[in-house]
Amino acid sequence: MTTQNLTDYINLIESFLSNQISAPTFERAYLTKFKNDATDWSETEYEILNQLFGDLDAFCPDPELRGQGDLDEEQLRHSAAEATRRLLALEVRAESV
Repeated sequence: MTTQNLTDYINLIESFLSNQISAPTFERAYLTKFKNDATDWSETEYEILNQLFGDLDAFCPDPELRGQGDLDEEQLRHSAAEATRRLLALEVRAESV
């Protein structure tokens, strides 16, 4: 079963994926949430959340400023969708145990 903290992350990611919030708003909210989160995550949960944190850190919305290795919004959306898929798969696995 998912913890409330993990559900909060999933809801935040899904609000970005469904265009309820913009990429810059998602970036600020996620980075703030993750940096201030003292949850004792499993290694797998942390790896998924930290990967998205790294991708958000590499996100650059301005094509004029985007360097090699930076992500555009489409790449960020792909990363966020993959994180959601992996987090939801963990939830399904936990519920079936």
